[in-house]
Amino acid sequence: MKTLHLQHVSPEDEEAVSGMAIVLDLTLTNHWTSAGLRAEIRHSASRYWALYDHEQVVGFGGFWLIVDEAHLVMLAVHPQWQNMGLGTALLGHMLVEAHRAGAHRATLEVRASNTAALALYERYGFAVLGRRPGYYKDNDEDALILWTPRLDTPAFLAVLAECANRVKQRFYLQGLMLRQQPNP
Repeated sequence: MKTLHLQHVSPEDEEAVSGMAIVLDLTLTNHWTSAGLRAEIRHSASRYWALYDHEQVVGFGGFWLIVDEAHLVMLAVHPQWQNMGLGTALLGHMLVEAHRAGAHRATLEVRASNTAALALYERYGFAVLGRRPGYYKDNDEDALILWTPRLDTPAFLAVLAECANRVKQRFYLQGLMLRQQPNP
């Protein structure tokens, strides 16, 4: 059984930031530099986690906690690791951490054409509540604005638990196991 490790990322962790930048270069069209990514992680409102196969970052995600809302900023999985449930695991972890940090709701923007991401977010209860025309400058594509219901309701906590169980089963069937390192 292959074990993946999920751990909190600090801006001082050069290897994590470099690995995250590689994943971004392979997955997103709006490229971030390592310096820009480090500044993003360093911001007092941000919280980021990386998913590792041994020493290689295979996915990561993060959000900003703004008062009582979590704004999901990034979620990316290395192309060789996509369609294995890693994005689902990362999103679930971020929503649990947002709830623990005091967020009552979560929001994000996603490309209107990104049907795979939209399907993932819908499984976690996100709903489209707005549109930002021409938000993505590389191709003038619209962004859809998604929001969750309240994170602190029994119904939403049940959705999180159900998704976590599905991820665990899917990982098991693929010979994967996820270990979470405690947050600092």
